[in-house]
Amino acid sequence: MTILLIDFIINFCILFTFAILTYIPFQNRLNVYIPSSKYTPFILGILSGFTGCLLMLTSVSISDFVIMDGRMAVIALSGVLGGPVATIISGTIIGVFRLFMYGYSQTSLIAGSSTIIVGVVIGFWSWKKTMTYQNVYYFFGYSIIQTSLVIGFLDNWKLETWLAIISFILYSILSFSIIFVILKQLSNLFEKIKHIEEMSVTDYLTGLNNNRKFQEYTHNLLSKGEIFSLLLLDIDYFKKVNDTYGHPVGDEVLKELALRIKETSNSFGGIVSRNGGEEFSVLLPNTSEEKSLEIADLIRQAIDNNLFQISTGEKLGITISGGISTFPQDAVTTHELYKLADEALYLAKTSGRNKVVHINDDKSI
Repeated sequence: MTILLIDFIINFCILFTFAILTYIPFQNRLNVYIPSSKYTPFILGILSGFTGCLLMLTSVSISDFVIMDGRMAVIALSGVLGGPVATIISGTIIGVFRLFMYGYSQTSLIAGSSTIIVGVVIGFWSWKKTMTYQNVYYFFGYSIIQTSLVIGFLDNWKLETWLAIISFILYSILSFSIIFVILKQLSNLFEKIKHIEEMSVTDYLTGLNNNRKFQEYTHNLLSKGEIFSLLLLDIDYFKKVNDTYGHPVGDEVLKELALRIKETSNSFGGIVSRNGGEEFSVLLPNTSEEKSLEIADLIRQAIDNNLFQISTGEKLGITISGGISTFPQDAVTTHELYKLADEALYLAKTSGRNKVVHINDDKSI
């Protein structure tokens, strides 16, 4: 009995190791490098197949015709992680291995063919209905039912056969359920981590990049050494909006402003951030001084030409001023580019507002 229990534990540990080592990298949970996502189903299918073979080599013998292991759980999990192709590949590898594992015989032919059929049926089924953590039990249940019927057929439905089938079902469900719960908890944990990471680089109000993410994007652009422009934008007389209508309305204006800036600059590859308060920035890759002024004025017009509808029912006229600096001719560091764009923004503010100025002050709109 002790030896049997140890065999079960060894088999389950192999299944558990497979689940963790395939889930984390192939779901990109630790940013592990995979050559191309298009190869993932094939890689997962092969890994799952060899894991199933290893599980059979460490299986628990229940009767002359029945060995118990976690191969069905592997096939189902490969479908969740790698899709239909992974399921078909893993089922085929495991089935072929079962066919010759104990030498070719009628029993091995039926058992091996059954496993191949399970992989193919689940694969084509999941092409019609994508396999997820929510519906994987249906696919897994099918594999257990079919395998139980094969066991019964091979062992002539004797009392020992029923005991073997019950043992197989209990072990399969228990092992798969434990793996399923652990992976589900891991999925929830990684989703929370992802959300926290996004929150750390996202402005809470507008959903734009925050200043931390702005610094990261700017550093990346500088490291490429290619021309780009930095546009700083600031709302004209925003304090009057807050004083007159209150901060909640001010927040409404900021969110709508962020949306318009993003929509206008998206077609130019603009990277939009909220750097603080009512100040926004737009990084414009591969953009010269002249082109940056054109884009900046399109953004300014998108704000100036359309009134802002606020929750009180009123419509507000909002304008913005902007300042631009360009890499590499104006500066070659983030600090200097920002400082020069801020100086250009100050010039726009002091020379009438609702305008955009490049730090090379002979180029302004």
